[in-house]
Amino acid sequence: MTGQDPAAVLPCDFLLTAMSGSGPDDPVVQLAAQQVRTARSRHERSALAEALLSGPHAQQAPQWLLEAAVATDLEAKTETYHVEGGMTLVALALGHPSCPASLQDTTLKRCTVEQLALLGSPRAGEQLAGAIAEELRIRGGATPPMTPQLLEMPTPAQVVLRRGPLHDLVFEAARDTLPAAPDPDELDADCDTKEWLRRYKGACAAWESMWRQILERHPERHRELVQWADGTDAKWTVRNELLGSLPWAVEPGLLAELAAADLERFPLEILVAEACRMRRAGSDEQQVLAHFAEELSALTDEEQIDFSTFLGLRSTTLLNRRCHAPVAWVQGAASGTWRHLLNPTQAKDGYQLAPWRAPAAALAGLATMFAETAARALPFWEPEERYSAIRPSEVAWVREIVLHLPAVTDDVKAGIRPIVHDARKRLSAHHPGFPPRHDQRRELEEILDTIERVLADPPPSVGGDRRRTALGAPDKVTVRELAGVPAQALSDYLDRHTGDDSLVEKALLACAASGHRSEDDFERVLRRHTCPDTVLLPLTEGLRGNLGGAPTWREAWTRLILARPDTQPALVRALPAWPALRARGDRYGSAHPSVVAAVRDALGADQDAWNRFATCPATNSGPSAWLRLGDLLDAAATGAPWPKPPGNR
Repeated sequence: MTGQDPAAVLPCDFLLTAMSGSGPDDPVVQLAAQQVRTARSRHERSALAEALLSGPHAQQAPQWLLEAAVATDLEAKTETYHVEGGMTLVALALGHPSCPASLQDTTLKRCTVEQLALLGSPRAGEQLAGAIAEELRIRGGATPPMTPQLLEMPTPAQVVLRRGPLHDLVFEAARDTLPAAPDPDELDADCDTKEWLRRYKGACAAWESMWRQILERHPERHRELVQWADGTDAKWTVRNELLGSLPWAVEPGLLAELAAADLERFPLEILVAEACRMRRAGSDEQQVLAHFAEELSALTDEEQIDFSTFLGLRSTTLLNRRCHAPVAWVQGAASGTWRHLLNPTQAKDGYQLAPWRAPAAALAGLATMFAETAARALPFWEPEERYSAIRPSEVAWVREIVLHLPAVTDDVKAGIRPIVHDARKRLSAHHPGFPPRHDQRRELEEILDTIERVLADPPPSVGGDRRRTALGAPDKVTVRELAGVPAQALSDYLDRHTGDDSLVEKALLACAASGHRSEDDFERVLRRHTCPDTVLLPLTEGLRGNLGGAPTWREAWTRLILARPDTQPALVRALPAWPALRARGDRYGSAHPSVVAAVRDALGADQDAWNRFATCPATNSGPSAWLRLGDLLDAAATGAPWPKPPGNR
């Protein structure tokens, strides 16, 4: 080893282990410091410098070591295959008690904005975080108004806030230097109105997108941002993004506060509509102000300004539009801000179902609050222009009312029926207006069907999904619809229509059509019929017309009938032959004893009858699948021609 640098032959791992617990004057520490100066590998220099600054030199370190640590970490970004790290070594050096202010300032100026964000993590000390915050304010300069281009070329504040979490001082500095709300006066005034409006809408969309990204990245600061935004241009953007774009990530208490505050804006819409209707009826502004003097005194300054603006409208078209302002507000909320809150099980965060922080009961309570508020807009509904094309949003809000109100009263029904009638008329082929697109027509039909079912048969509570449990009038409901609801929902529906034998018969057939109802479910439905001992025979004899469907439905009906302990031979003979002959008995590989008994009774010891029956035309599918077992047995026993399949009516 003579003439060799001792540190050059000692592995980095050995030095790291050996200097554990050592003081700054220990020989091993000296060797490690020398290795920081001479090692060719950046990874070794980085590991040794970090160990020295957090160990032997944690309280006092030479400036060359601090500078070497900074240089080693910043050197990484120049490497070809470097993946951005956490700037741990730079943060350790700049936050060290021995770090001079000059090194800190010089280093921060060399850092990219992304590196400043990494340095400004919650682990940064107050002094370092304050210096980073000051550097951000210097780089941010004057806050520009938001434009779509700033989403592609973000300001330093936007870049920092895309990282997270951040130290409080760094977060506040970035937040305070964000782009300002879009300024209509800053847009090019030389372009035409249409182009100007397009640019302004694009700027507003970019402003909303910027805040959505920030709120998504910093969920722990939602309440802080809501409080900060009050009184600024960002107030309603922050609140609406939390409610409408990522409500599942909002703490339940804050979510309830935001929802309640949003609904508190609705009374102003009613006041505006009532005032505009007075204006439309011929009253002047002073008469309106005098009439609503008491209500106006309770408004905030901002709300009074809005009210005066609407009251002073000179355009008849705009005045008419504000006459149904509550409807417009609810329509926009149902399809926008409240869309996820009203349908939480369908909300998606990207491609995954959203994981809600708020419990289901709390979300149901918020949906009920919205429905009760929205129902107050029904008296303000007015038909649209005769030739306008109908849009799903025009009726979707009504669906949310009937789905989430605890009870659909007669007054609510009276307010809804004209809306549904108008929508059906505008969907008809004879309406002179523009027809909706095919996808919108289908959506409109689904919405209207749901509304009409709830109006005809409102469920007793908000529990469950009313889209499925509200089945409509008993004389209109189909077997297929009854088959699609859970067993409990079917039971609730039958409870609401006790004594309707026709409905019970549909429910019996639905047990076969559902494919998953048990024998016990079937028996519970059967007991609701006034003639449970005799109803199954005519249903089975007319099975093709009563049930129809694929082979699985015939097999399910056969299984349910044969599972009953007291099934009579006449009922067995009325079953479709193919599934009856293949029905299993008590053990694997055995035929059902009731079917075997029926065949033996009909054919006896007549070998020719058995031979004829073996060639009967029963099939698994097609019209011959509906041939009854008893009809085939009679033909085989007497030698008569095979019967024709029963009709489907």
